[in-house]
Amino acid sequence: MTGELTVEFLALESAFIMVGFAVAAQVAPPDPYSQVLGTLVILAVTVPLSYWLVYRRGLSL
Repeated sequence: MTGELTVEFLALESAFIMVGFAVAAQVAPPDPYSQVLGTLVILAVTVPLSYWLVYRRGLSL
C-alpha cells in the first residue's frame, strides 16, 4: 500500500511541477534570481498539496 501511495504522490507532484514551471515561465522575467525564487515557491506549494491530496484525502489516479 505504501509503495502505491508513493507512486501516486510522485506522479501527482510531477504533474504539479510541470504546470507550475509552465505558469512561471509565462509570468516571471528570465533572470536567474527570479527562476530560483519561482522554483522554491513551486516546491513550497506543490509538495504539501500533493501530500495532502494523496495521503490525507486518498486521491487515486
